[in-house]
Amino acid sequence: MKQGTGKKNGKARPCVAAVIGGGKMGSEIAAAMAAGGWQVHVCEPDAATRGALPARWRDIVRTLRAPRAVLERLHACGELEALPWREVALVVEAAPEVLSLKRRLFRRIEALAPKGAILTTNTSSLRVADIARGLARPGRVAGLHWMAPVHVVPIVEIVRGAATSAATIRRVNQWMEDLGKLPVNLDRDVAGMLINRLQAAMLREAYDMLDRGIVQPEDIDRAVRFGFGLRYVACGPLRQRDLNGLVIHHQAAQQIYPTLHDGTGPARCLSRLVASGRVGARAGGGFYRWDREGLADYLKAYERCVHAALALAERAPEPPPAPARRTQASRGRKA
Repeated sequence: MKQGTGKKNGKARPCVAAVIGGGKMGSEIAAAMAAGGWQVHVCEPDAATRGALPARWRDIVRTLRAPRAVLERLHACGELEALPWREVALVVEAAPEVLSLKRRLFRRIEALAPKGAILTTNTSSLRVADIARGLARPGRVAGLHWMAPVHVVPIVEIVRGAATSAATIRRVNQWMEDLGKLPVNLDRDVAGMLINRLQAAMLREAYDMLDRGIVQPEDIDRAVRFGFGLRYVACGPLRQRDLNGLVIHHQAAQQIYPTLHDGTGPARCLSRLVASGRVGARAGGGFYRWDREGLADYLKAYERCVHAALALAERAPEPPPAPARRTQASRGRKA
């Protein structure tokens, strides 16, 4: 990754970031930014979560094969007021996905952060406008959605809210590119942004097929991993449709689209699991049963696999350039 830098009097200097929340996403965001040269201060009020940060950061630095000096750029505190606000150029809020909590945090952050700082939210589903409502300077607020594992996945979504300034978006894009990230920009502020909307559409259908007893969880995972998902390492879904041919896709759409699930609430299978406490791997169960003692080793192997997939994606062929269209005038001249 390249270093994230600011400029003062024509000379480059390290930028300072404040990450609000030291859970899985916050800890990974902080480490990724520190690996890119930023000084990063994480505010995490829970003492146990805060105490686990150094070990998590050491694991990430080893994964990245980054110098141990990266760890010296990472700092943690328990209170917002303890952050070095005068130096902060970028705030990344990575608190739980609760609108009322995020709005309270942003009101406090706005009062503490310098006027030139950019304030971003790592929300997965909420709208920037809803989070920034009531702030004095919403023009400096943007969505900045990172993908886990943050230190591996290059994509970041940058969302322009209705009040977000163009200057804010340009600056965030430049910072992310300097980090070696691949920004995806959304010019409209929609719930779930791009990636989670695409995932939600697929998962809604997957959950419905489970509810109707058509397939089992392992069938869905196998079909995605070794079916159409495998192709997406080489190219995206729209380019892949071009390769397959749009006529057959158009014909299939007429048969399939009317039968797709269009429910507006969580699926029964998902609601039952959440109600029963089977909320995922860390709880010991979700759609699958999980050995919590072996989870750490599984996650490390998962990260290695994502690393390998990224290496393949970066080597994917680019399509041949389209021939330049000849204008009527140029055809006449040649004739």
